[in-house]
Amino acid sequence: MSYCVNCGVELAESSNKCPLCDTPVINPNIINPVSTPPAFPENIVIPKSTNNRFNAIIFSILLLIPNVVCVITNLLLTPDLLWSIYVVSSSAMFWFLFVLPFIMKSNKKYLTIAIDAIATALYIFIFYYYNSAQTGWFWKVAVPLDLGVFAGVALLAAYFSKKRPLAQSLIAVFSALTLLNIYICLIVNLYANVVIVTYITIIFGISSLILLLFFIAVEKNNKLKEWLSRKFFF
Repeated sequence: MSYCVNCGVELAESSNKCPLCDTPVINPNIINPVSTPPAFPENIVIPKSTNNRFNAIIFSILLLIPNVVCVITNLLLTPDLLWSIYVVSSSAMFWFLFVLPFIMKSNKKYLTIAIDAIATALYIFIFYYYNSAQTGWFWKVAVPLDLGVFAGVALLAAYFSKKRPLAQSLIAVFSALTLLNIYICLIVNLYANVVIVTYITIIFGISSLILLLFFIAVEKNNKLKEWLSRKFFF
């Protein structure tokens, strides 16, 4: 027979609290079983970085197999015509641009951009060396464009290292595209020793400028920004 420690009323054996004063019933002679966590987790959680590297390794193996087949076929059937170098270089270029970022750590983004710039230059050099090495366009056009493009990518990566509003992000992107378009036109003109503004440059430049001015207006006008946010849900 048990009694409440507070008011002394008689308690039933199944009572968890006193029916009169609601005092919890605690019996020191009854040992409550303590639930212990299992030795091994029921759900295995793979870190995102490990999963990305695993996928990169699998994709690299799948990409390597056809390249090995192409090289062996080239050497056995047409050893005088090294066509497989174009297949291998294209696959290597694709690997550096799209697979390498999944292997590199996020704090190594500038190193990844530098490696991509070198890989792109080497890829273009292979076509230059085997087709038109006498023209010299690689050093006068390809290298400056490669450096300019990836320098712009590095600057955008630095700008987007912090979260930015949508309007500011679009302003930065269209500004970069406009400057890149002008830079490409300038490099081509210097190589050709002429001053030619192509129609593509004009069309792209005007379109980018219009969009740039539009998003600047959105950034400056709070009412317009709120209206667009409600209208397009951003």
